[in-house]
Amino acid sequence: MLDSLSQLRAHPRIVLGFTASLFGLHLLGWVLFGLGEAISNAGLSLLIRLIGIALYAISLIWLIDGLTRAGLDLSRGLAPKADALYRWHGACSWHLTRGVLRLTAALSLIVLTSFLSWSLLLLIAEPLAPLPLVVGVVLGGGLALSQLFNACLVVAEGLGATQAFRAGFVLLEQQGPGLLALSAVLLAITGLPFILGLLSELLWDGSGLLITCAVVVPSLCLMATTVTNSYVQWRRIRRGAR
Repeated sequence: MLDSLSQLRAHPRIVLGFTASLFGLHLLGWVLFGLGEAISNAGLSLLIRLIGIALYAISLIWLIDGLTRAGLDLSRGLAPKADALYRWHGACSWHLTRGVLRLTAALSLIVLTSFLSWSLLLLIAEPLAPLPLVVGVVLGGGLALSQLFNACLVVAEGLGATQAFRAGFVLLEQQGPGLLALSAVLLAITGLPFILGLLSELLWDGSGLLITCAVVVPSLCLMATTVTNSYVQWRRIRRGAR
């Protein structure tokens, strides 16, 4: 993580500026979706909601793609280029979209299966009821770990959505403990904006949301560079083993 911080300090403007602009577009999608609920006209309400969902989805994929490219450049000692970050990479973005949808669907299926199994065991074998929940957590956690490098595999190695998804499971088998440690670091970084926002709210009433949103931007940059640095290290190890 220290390497990620030093890399971001070397080229802060382009990465923070890109992240802030895309995060703002992401929030705008949320705002438009919420605004649609307050409009009485059904047709206009649906249109505003669809626009909000589109902005939300596009900005999310764009942010993942751009931060991955920026992180890969920083890990190589290069300065990220604005034209590469702000350009929509059609084929790559499509593969990332399919990867996100595939992961979401798989996790949803695990959650649904675990819940139904838990409900059934409550009726027929109550002492065994927690078992599906434990299995679901393990499976869901393993699936999430396997896809930590999905964007890197798509952007850096040009893999398609299916290839990158499958490669994630091979990576989990080879580097499971390392991915688990990486996920712990990412969870700590994820919680930082909310912790600081809560502390700020306790000290200055009404400032929590503003501080949270402000800290989210550098936190996203730090998460991206941490993932890409880990990916680059793994790739070097893999090449050295050949």
